Amino acid sequence: MKVIVVTGASSGIGYQMASYLGQKGHHVYGISRSKLHDKYVKSIQADVTELEQLKTAYQDIFDLEGRIDVVINNAGMGISGAIEDTTTEDASYLMNVNFMGVFHSTKVALPFLRKSGGGKIINISSVAGRLAIPFQAFYSSSKAAINAFSEALQNEVSPLGIQVCAVMPGDIKTGFTKNRKKNALDSECYKNRIEKSVGVMENDERNGMDPMVAAKVIYRLVQQKRMPLYKTIGFKYKVFVFLQKLLPASLVNALVGMIYAFKKEK
Repeated sequence: MKVIVVTGASSGIGYQMASYLGQKGHHVYGISRSKLHDKYVKSIQADVTELEQLKTAYQDIFDLEGRIDVVINNAGMGISGAIEDTTTEDASYLMNVNFMGVFHSTKVALPFLRKSGGGKIINISSVAGRLAIPFQAFYSSSKAAINAFSEALQNEVSPLGIQVCAVMPGDIKTGFTKNRKKNALDSECYKNRIEKSVGVMENDERNGMDPMVAAKVIYRLVQQKRMPLYKTIGFKYKVFVFLQKLLPASLVNALVGMIYAFKKEK
């Protein structure tokens, strides 16, 4: 039995993985802004953008359990639209949730993981962190930042007995699709292309993997003795990530553009 903390646990893959881990006998605490109702997960309301709230949440968990073994940084959101039309406020907020939220949770959790004799940090990234998606630039950027953060963190904390893994799921069927924030206005030169691009994204997501697939992958990472630095979820996405390493960057970017950018449209 491990004591596991999951951020962004009230919906989507966060909810699925938290509940599944709880069903497997682990003591799971779900941190989210809204109340989580699941008999296998103890809900704690806190916002990952608020460092002091996380300090209180982690301290309460440690005081109750006497240890923290695994932290899963999952909280996140998406924005779609052209870079030119994205407001500074929206871009800053996304980066605050998706990236700074991971930093805040990690920063607060590390002393407790050390006191517990080591542990695991699992950061939920995305294949979009490796293959940047047009009209979803800030989401892709935040996930690329999580990847870099995870690499640096692994080298910093491995001597302390703490392992780090960045998990990169492909398209998963969750409420993330309907909750994605769209730019309030689209410039005429992008408008039709954005509609087509977002349509492709949303269709892929609606027909994506069941979130239980991700939950089972996370469960195996929690159980195994040593985690990889990266874990891609979904066979075809593993192929995409593998090809991204082999092919020239300009070619890979052009291929992504063919799928999502609709560059030839006038």
